Amino acid sequence: MKHSLLIDINCNNIESPIHSHDFHQLILPISGDLYLEIEGKQAKANNGVVAYVTASNKHTFVAQHENRFLLANIPLAWKETLRELPAFLEMTPTVKSYIHFIGCQLKDPALSALNQEQILAMLLDLIASSLSSSSQIDKRILLAKTFLDDHVATSVSLEQVAMAAHLSVRQLSTLFKEQLGFTPLNYLRDQRMKKALTLLTQSILPITIIAESVGYQNLSAFSDRFRKHFGRSPRIYRQIDKQ
Repeated sequence: MKHSLLIDINCNNIESPIHSHDFHQLILPISGDLYLEIEGKQAKANNGVVAYVTASNKHTFVAQHENRFLLANIPLAWKETLRELPAFLEMTPTVKSYIHFIGCQLKDPALSALNQEQILAMLLDLIASSLSSSSQIDKRILLAKTFLDDHVATSVSLEQVAMAAHLSVRQLSTLFKEQLGFTPLNYLRDQRMKKALTLLTQSILPITIIAESVGYQNLSAFSDRFRKHFGRSPRIYRQIDKQ
């Protein structure tokens, strides 16, 4: 692949010609406003709204004032389900925090192509998770999901989750994976890491307290899990975020 996966752009009063490319693209504003037109749909992207351009779709943008945004270039072989994303989508606090983190990481000249792949994969996962439609989920799985969401800070077993959903453990595991793409316990781990990410970037709570608030009494175990999930330790992540 010849193009970079992640590009940090600072601009002022520019207008791009109508163009398209052979890869999908997320346009992630950090500061300022971008006025975009994507296949006839017009909207303003800012630090609360992301723009998504499917490969081959014609688009253009205008930045009338000082602006900073990231381009995330997604190869066709990656995440084909992203074809279903709308052209403009609102960001959750977790996605906004992660975009800020990406912007900080791109300032590091030592950032490798492999690290960029890991960062982009995590971004896509966060966006996909935030857009999952509850209206298409089995009500029993919604009960299980709600139970897990309510127990981010405590230890739970599959038996407890299955009881809350009125399912057997086997039914729970099968349906949950089919409809949400995670096993129940992997979903719980994912939610814990997302909450930890939000607390790290939006609070001044000590990391030990953050660990406890997402179900980890052991700081070392929390740090190891966070590093595996996001590619950086929580301590380093906080230092980068505060720069």
